[in-house]
Amino acid sequence: MYGYSRQEAVGRVSSTLLKTRNPTGHDVAYEQVTRDGSWEGRLVRTRHDGSELYVDARWVLDADGNIILEVNREVTDHVKLAERFEVLVGSVSEYAIFLLDTEGTVVSWNPGAKRIKGYEEDEIVGRNFAVFYRPEAQAEGIPALNLALAAEAGTLEYEGWRVRKDGTEFWAAVVITALRDPTGRLTGFAKVTRDMTAKQLERQRLAELERSKSTFLNLVAHELRSPLTVLRGYLSLYRDADAPTLYALAQKSLPALEAKTVEMSRLVDQMAEVARLEEGTIDLRSERLDMGAAVEQAVEASQALTDGSHRIVVEPFPEELNVMGDPERLRTILSNLLSNAIKYSPDGGDIHITLARDQEVGRVTVADSGVGIPPEYQSRLFSAFTRVARDDLRYVPGTGMGLYLSRELARRQHGDLALLYSSEAGSAFSVTLPLA
Repeated sequence: MYGYSRQEAVGRVSSTLLKTRNPTGHDVAYEQVTRDGSWEGRLVRTRHDGSELYVDARWVLDADGNIILEVNREVTDHVKLAERFEVLVGSVSEYAIFLLDTEGTVVSWNPGAKRIKGYEEDEIVGRNFAVFYRPEAQAEGIPALNLALAAEAGTLEYEGWRVRKDGTEFWAAVVITALRDPTGRLTGFAKVTRDMTAKQLERQRLAELERSKSTFLNLVAHELRSPLTVLRGYLSLYRDADAPTLYALAQKSLPALEAKTVEMSRLVDQMAEVARLEEGTIDLRSERLDMGAAVEQAVEASQALTDGSHRIVVEPFPEELNVMGDPERLRTILSNLLSNAIKYSPDGGDIHITLARDQEVGRVTVADSGVGIPPEYQSRLFSAFTRVARDDLRYVPGTGMGLYLSRELARRQHGDLALLYSSEAGSAFSVTLPLA
């Protein structure tokens, strides 16, 4: 192992011959063996050819013979491998890689662990790894349970929310591996953690999208079924009517048929626009237009939705209110606001429309005297497929796309759509576009 012959070594002091040194820099081996009778530890020694080797040494003092008996096992390859592993772990920043003792106390820390969990090495070494878990998981004993499962199976893989030093949470993919010595005795655990928050949020987004799609399809089926039922009913009446009654039937049915046709057309248009928004293929024009003219067109188109109990009142504006935007999309926004004002004012009443020049934007405000929007729904009012869940409003048609689509269209024209106020006495929305 050392390269010396018996003749070269016998009679020489081993520590001098082999240039023995302690890798920690503290040469306590001789002092301890003479005081306590034994010593165990790691030493660095030099071979005959000048190369160094690491040995795990065990020294025992024979007091009667006044000699020290040495048993040394070379572990150079093991030490070099451990050093290379330490360099590798130290260079990894995408993964938190650290060691735990058998009780879960952190005994090592790499740069990746610092980056992901936020602790400096001197802040976390010596503390239990349970600090990375949510308080409720700590109370349930989950950290200790995970170590027990890893010790039993050899390794444990799982994902879950973990807590950083600053209290923020991240979604972690974790592997815990039990470490054992040659006799099979458990000596600790190696823990590898990767921050998978972005992927988890994307999975949640896709799952939510799937739920939204299901909700959307159910709503669309329901909303199409209602006007189709009306159309089918009137077609049946037309089929069975004789010539003298056809005129009277037409006079009675045409307003309803027109309203249902407008309703179906708006639904199809909304579906197409939302699809284009999601795909990023929507094409918006930007041209000079008069908001007052757009209001007049939207009001005229919405008259078919009223049953006579609503009155749409446009407050006079003394001049043109010229803005930059897409005329067709502005009419879509205004039509959606008027449709909602009519639908959510079951007792009828006036719907007031006002125009204003406000600093660098033109503004149209639509105010109704309807049922209002409960405060708990106002924060997600502009989310896709959101509808106010009230038993007394189940009869109101709609897919929950109108306000979402309208605000997206306004914002993509450098404007906005906002809820100004809402109470049991009604609501008011305003749409703005930049002045021309």
